[in-house]
Amino acid sequence: MKKILLLLLLATAHVMMAQDIKITKFERNYTSLIASMNPVYDNTGEACAVIKFFTRDEGITIEPNLGVLKRQNLQGEIRLWVPKGTKRITVRRRGLLPLTGYEIPLAIEPKVTYEATISIVEKAEASKFDFYVGAGFNVMSISGPSLTLGFDIQQHHIELGGVYGLNKSDDLYFYQGNSDPIAGYHYQPLRIQLSYGYELPLTDMFSVMPQVGLGFNVYTGEEVIKSGSTYGTASSLSALGGVRLMASITKQLKVHVTPEYDFGLTKNDACKLLSHYDDKCKSWTEGFNLNIGLLWSF
Repeated sequence: MKKILLLLLLATAHVMMAQDIKITKFERNYTSLIASMNPVYDNTGEACAVIKFFTRDEGITIEPNLGVLKRQNLQGEIRLWVPKGTKRITVRRRGLLPLTGYEIPLAIEPKVTYEATISIVEKAEASKFDFYVGAGFNVMSISGPSLTLGFDIQQHHIELGGVYGLNKSDDLYFYQGNSDPIAGYHYQPLRIQLSYGYELPLTDMFSVMPQVGLGFNVYTGEEVIKSGSTYGTASSLSALGGVRLMASITKQLKVHVTPEYDFGLTKNDACKLLSHYDDKCKSWTEGFNLNIGLLWSF
């Protein structure tokens, strides 16, 4: 069990790539005559400088601190005519954090051409956790309300959940030889489970998430015959596999239907006996299961 839990936790290790804007080069071009042959003048009559920005991204916008007198867009290049003394620029791109207040490393002089290279660089950063809680109802096998606490790291989901069973077994009796029953109980189930899933978006609204996990099942017995025997509690461990179908109602709220199948791994002696003689008790450890509920992320 420890090995399986460790594998579930290791499956959440995830690194995502974030993009930032960088200016990787800024220098004077001594051979270019663009700024001097056809000068553009600012409102004081001073000739402007020209900065040629090389970039592969056509969605880039550039904002010098003293403004722009003229702009020319070419393939892979943006030319800006800027006033003398321009010291800082801000570079923006939709969906990325802006490069704000970049300090120009050279003095900007009139009728001089400068060249700069803008790059979108990738850097590794720790993934952010999105926590969510869920409430629902287990329809099959263990029937009753369910609660879920989970988090996802870029579509990897780890969940801790529980189901409080409302359904009960029939009265079950234990005999020793041909004598009268030595004990009698009816049982009620409770499950605690840990699961891992990977969410696969189908559309903006719908997604599907295959899941695997473990469930610890406890059968609590209520005495029908006062005996003080050791059959009052039974327990088992299940492996589960399922597929969750989700639909987004709002950005934070989702509704889901989760069918799954449980495989019995281990049972204590009391659970083995109950499962052998009672199909309902057996279904609480192994068989089909269905959960319907809501998930709220924050």
